[in-house]
Amino acid sequence: MACIKGKVLRKKLFTNYTFLASNCNICLYKEQQANSVPMGPAVELWKEREMDKTRKKYERLSEKIMLWEDKKKKKAKRKLHRTERGVEKAKLKAKQRFIDDNERIEIIVASARTHAYESQMKEVLKVKEKANLMRTTGRSPCACL
Repeated sequence: MACIKGKVLRKKLFTNYTFLASNCNICLYKEQQANSVPMGPAVELWKEREMDKTRKKYERLSEKIMLWEDKKKKKAKRKLHRTERGVEKAKLKAKQRFIDDNERIEIIVASARTHAYESQMKEVLKVKEKANLMRTTGRSPCACL
């Protein structure tokens, strides 16, 4: 507050200081802090309101955190199931590949066995023919040696 020739002007020039002018003598003085006035019920009401604001703020924050957590957990679970389905598909694919390989191997083995059996029969037949030839001629054939 500033006083100029009996008039009070309310002008705050600095945060903690005011001008006091009286009879052209200007001096700067530090504002005096007012003594605290007992305001028990008003303070309690204000305190409760502030506590409610704070509680509601953190309840909302807690809800957001829970929603985020649920969202992320569901996403992770979906990803896991998708991966497991992929693993199951991979397992089924590998099993089918195994079955196909076994069928192919069985076909090859059956073909090789029949070929080996036919070769064996031919050799046995040759041996029997040579044995019959040796019996009839009495000597071993030249190709035998």
